[in-house]
Amino acid sequence: MHRIVLLPLDERPCNYTFPRIMPRAGFELIEPPKALMGLKKRPADRDKLAQWLLGEGRTADAVILSLDTLVYGGLIPSRLHHETEEALSARAALVGQLKAQNPSCKIYAFQTIMRCPFYSLSEEEPDYYAQCGAAIHLFGKYTHKQQLGILSAEEERDFARVKAEIPQEALRDYTERRAVNLRVLFRTLELVKEGVIDSFVVPQDDSAPYGFTALDQREVKTRIRELGLLLKVPVYPAADDTGMTMLCRAVNELNGVTPKIYVYYASAKGPFVTPSFEDRSIDATVKNQILAAGCRRVYSLPECDILLAVNIGSEMMYLASEEQMNEAYQIERSLPEYIDCIKYALSEGKLAAVADVAYPTQNDLELFKLLYDEGLAFKIHAYAGWNTSSNTLGTVICESCLFFLGKDVRGNRDFLLHRYYDDVGYCSHTRFWTDTHPVPENGCTVFVMDGERGKCVAAAKEELLRYMKENFPLIAEKVKDVDMSSPWNRTFEMEFTFETLD
Repeated sequence: MHRIVLLPLDERPCNYTFPRIMPRAGFELIEPPKALMGLKKRPADRDKLAQWLLGEGRTADAVILSLDTLVYGGLIPSRLHHETEEALSARAALVGQLKAQNPSCKIYAFQTIMRCPFYSLSEEEPDYYAQCGAAIHLFGKYTHKQQLGILSAEEERDFARVKAEIPQEALRDYTERRAVNLRVLFRTLELVKEGVIDSFVVPQDDSAPYGFTALDQREVKTRIRELGLLLKVPVYPAADDTGMTMLCRAVNELNGVTPKIYVYYASAKGPFVTPSFEDRSIDATVKNQILAAGCRRVYSLPECDILLAVNIGSEMMYLASEEQMNEAYQIERSLPEYIDCIKYALSEGKLAAVADVAYPTQNDLELFKLLYDEGLAFKIHAYAGWNTSSNTLGTVICESCLFFLGKDVRGNRDFLLHRYYDDVGYCSHTRFWTDTHPVPENGCTVFVMDGERGKCVAAAKEELLRYMKENFPLIAEKVKDVDMSSPWNRTFEMEFTFETLD
């Protein structure tokens, strides 16, 4: 059995728990003790994590390594630190020690390009972002467009306003940190060039076509070309899914296989849609996701191992009007053909993976009810519909490939249950119910509840169980109980542990 060591991006379920509860495929997954990981803005204990990593790495067949955790202490701390480039790069150099002590161990690493949200909120950013986050975002967007010579007259006037109003100390702190992080990433690319890191991915965390993140991406891609790494280092929208993508690649390579994936979209215009919080068409990201996972895209159903069925309309909907929804989903999308394609793939002995990316941060209940009513909920081999488009894609590609390799029927069923309760039951219903009922009733906010297992979470669990039992009884009958908690004491994500009925 292969031994794979994973240092996750942070302690949230999507990074720490999802890889551990994926179906098994002939590997043992070792993660650091939760106590060594950070907590939101509090960095992980990097010195102890380094000791743990060197210790476990001695006998590992593969190491999957988040450089954001090793260097900064996690994804959020990478946006908050005040450390020097030299101190941070010294932490990254630990990868060389890891490789030197176990040369046969393959190292799969990733390091994010820092995001720049368009809103003013300090939930995951520096404190000053609550007052001037939107202005910082606009500063980056207008700077980028000005460099390209496409800044409109109206934007130029607004740029002058932003420059006058933005606190210079905040802007300086923000841009200097971005510059340091970028230079540290360049040093990591040198480790790829030297062969210390065998496989490396640069995920863009919440991106847009213009702005600071896009500017950084341009510099990263330039450096990749200069180092001759164009075929070795993909750069694409992702973050919380990347640990699963690298797990998929590691398992595929350790087993000497390259699963073939055929992509089918629910809408003919779907491949050309740019998802919310991303900077390119979804099909461009799909290509990178498939390659990064150690798979190969094919262009007909007969030659594939896995059908990747992508549910998307003719445009990305985010808090859309009813008229927009009708145009994008009822006219341009064909769910009957989409369901028929899944059925046909299954009848031909193919695996079917459903990537539900119609809406950001939640699943498409209309689609899932069709899957359920047609008896496909436990016939398909992977499903996800959470957060960003890339998060969903990375999840379903990994799950379907691991099942393709290991045929872990029980493990796959349990992971599907997790997705159905999380993506369908919680993200698309219970989270909104929690935001509008127990949260205000208990004097809380969606960002600060009354504890990891407080009254808000208890009420959310009761509503989730009710909703699933009432709407999807054939799924609920497989679950005896659900343990539910909020790792970051907010409503956005929950940690689930299931007690199932066999």
